[in-house]
Amino acid sequence: MEKMILRMPDYCSEFKCIADKCRDNCCIGWEIDIDKKSEEYYLSCDGEFGNKLRNNIQKGKPGCFILGEKERCPFLNKKNLCEIIINLGEDKLCHICSEHPRYYEWYNGVKEGGTGLCCEESARIIISRDKPFSYIESETCDDSNEEYDENLYKCLFSARNKIINHLQNRGYTFFERINDVLMYAENLQYQTDNGEYTVPDIIHSAEIRKTDIKKFLEFLCTLEMLDPNREKYLRSCILLSDKTAKTEEKFKNKYPETELYLENVAVYFIWRHFLKGVFSEEFYSAVFFTALSCEVIRFLSVCCYHEDGKFDITDFIRIAKDYSKETEYSEKNMSVLLDEAYNNNYFLL
Repeated sequence: MEKMILRMPDYCSEFKCIADKCRDNCCIGWEIDIDKKSEEYYLSCDGEFGNKLRNNIQKGKPGCFILGEKERCPFLNKKNLCEIIINLGEDKLCHICSEHPRYYEWYNGVKEGGTGLCCEESARIIISRDKPFSYIESETCDDSNEEYDENLYKCLFSARNKIINHLQNRGYTFFERINDVLMYAENLQYQTDNGEYTVPDIIHSAEIRKTDIKKFLEFLCTLEMLDPNREKYLRSCILLSDKTAKTEEKFKNKYPETELYLENVAVYFIWRHFLKGVFSEEFYSAVFFTALSCEVIRFLSVCCYHEDGKFDITDFIRIAKDYSKETEYSEKNMSVLLDEAYNNNYFLL
């Protein structure tokens, strides 16, 4: 291992698991893999709890915990507290449990990451912020990934900063900002495909692209579903799409703070996904995914208000969190969604 830079959003230091207070516990419904070091330790434990550990580990490469009724982790007690922490200490959690919802990407001399939108508490921290995005660099030890074009990396790093700054420029509506960065990324993709790595400024455009939300929700219904009720929910919102015209304007006027929430979500998506394009030399799809995702989250928020007659940040957090779980946390779904940027541009009229 070598010394390298660890680059994380400044809000990551605020994150702490809220355990039993979480309404969507990550110890329920997720397969929990166990890293080799933790598995060896668990299998060596003695006493009654050691026996429970051995009886609830399914061996494999990697091993995993055997989920119980309603797909609960066998070590999640009736109070929704972790028995491994209670019996062995927090430092004895396996890697995936101690790191979740953190994510990382490795570059040449840089390890970059953040906390994911799929976690209720992380989503609350990300969405409720009312100050410009910033990141903190510190030193860590890890392995680099050098399999990319360094000139492209520098180009995308600079472009990402410009995109994030533009997304936070409240002189324009959020709809205008996301439209601007979408067109910017399309032009930049064409430019880098032709070997040009200069980074132009983002220019505000009068040309507006509107999402065909009904078509895109229909498309989302074809994806892999983590929640068995997800498709039914999406289809109920599709049925509302022809009834929410008046609700849209009322929602916009009554809850203007939603623009800030969408801004924070868009910055999160760009930070997490845009720079990874250095490996595939394809990054426009990350901005396409961001634009469509924000429109879905906005529309589902309108549907929530239409149905309930009220709306607040708790509703927005739930909607954004659930969307993230169903897209970002399925490799298959993310691959399909990113491909759609080139296969089915009809989602954007």
